[in-house]
Amino acid sequence: MNEFEFTTERLIIREYKKSDLDDYIAVTSQPQIYETTYGIPQKYTKKYGKRYFRIIRENIRNIYAFEFGMFLKSNGRYLGNVGLINISLAHKHADISYYIDKDFRNMGFTTEAAYEMLHLAFEFMDFEKVTGICMSNNPASRRVMEKLGMKYEGTLRNELLKDGVYYDLDRLSILKEEFFTDSNC
Repeated sequence: MNEFEFTTERLIIREYKKSDLDDYIAVTSQPQIYETTYGIPQKYTKKYGKRYFRIIRENIRNIYAFEFGMFLKSNGRYLGNVGLINISLAHKHADISYYIDKDFRNMGFTTEAAYEMLHLAFEFMDFEKVTGICMSNNPASRRVMEKLGMKYEGTLRNELLKDGVYYDLDRLSILKEEFFTDSNC
């Protein structure tokens, strides 16, 4: 039985099951995911996916990171990944992380799922801050963070070396007080 499961108007956000592996690999292998993220390998194999599912379970158990699958409530289709990573219990903060199937972009699903992660961070975990980092050339990811009420902190210049090219990363964040003030909880 999964300990974590969240429902929104259109989504079920839950821990991964072994039966999710093929759908997970199909989405995570999309070139659009690789191009707009900095932690996903270009060639995503089944072996890597199985290993990653084990790591995700360990991270949840050890409270290092919470990563979940996003599924359509209407038919159970896998859409992508959402979570809190780089958790620091000592400093009461984490980074938000997400990606979504290319066929479901610009429909509000990512924002809907990420909002649930902010609830997890601020209500359940009592964190003080959630940070988001995106490649500067990924305005869609930045828009998601801005819709969540995150504020721009700065650009990390030439922070990421990917395929022999340096990329800038934008950093945004939201504090617990801002979340509860801005979200009308």
